[in-house]
Amino acid sequence: MGTKSHYDVLGVSRQATQHEIRNAYRSLARNLHPDVADVDASTSLTMAEVNRAWSVLSDPRQRREYDRALAGPTTNIDERGSEDREMFFRAPTTLTPPRFPWRGALFFAILGIVVVLVLAAFVDPEEPLKPDQLLTSGSCVNIDTTLAVREVDCSGPHDAVVRQLVAFDAKCPNGTEAYRDSQGMGNACVDRVVTTTP
Repeated sequence: MGTKSHYDVLGVSRQATQHEIRNAYRSLARNLHPDVADVDASTSLTMAEVNRAWSVLSDPRQRREYDRALAGPTTNIDERGSEDREMFFRAPTTLTPPRFPWRGALFFAILGIVVVLVLAAFVDPEEPLKPDQLLTSGSCVNIDTTLAVREVDCSGPHDAVVRQLVAFDAKCPNGTEAYRDSQGMGNACVDRVVTTTP
């Protein structure tokens, strides 16, 4: 006894559209369903075959794989006439490892370098920050009459340069002088700027 293909079970050709396959399945399901038809062994087997055929042929990916299996030199069929295993469940025998797109990566790297160089050529350098009265190491300061220090622009005349800030009760390192921060943030340990007069 020959084994029917899924197309034979549903009664459609191999070129049948999804719409034709769906209509054939619905018609067979109405006629063969155990709730409608007389239940016997042959009807149950036929309904199982119809369901299996529908599950494969209704899915375009599974249908393509099934068609390839039918066109192949061999089909695995057991003695009972049911399919032992479908080819579409088998993993591909040769897998090509994914390749890194070197050309694309190199192109974008060179493009990025060119963009950075062009932007650097046309963008004006940032102006130095104006004094904001928040003292940090390296801030230039003037000492006022209350012995407090105020930040000034380093490009102009200034009395001292801040080496570090310390708490009011802490000592400044040797070689520095302690002056009160005008913002009340502690003491500024400064190095005095030596000015020479001509």
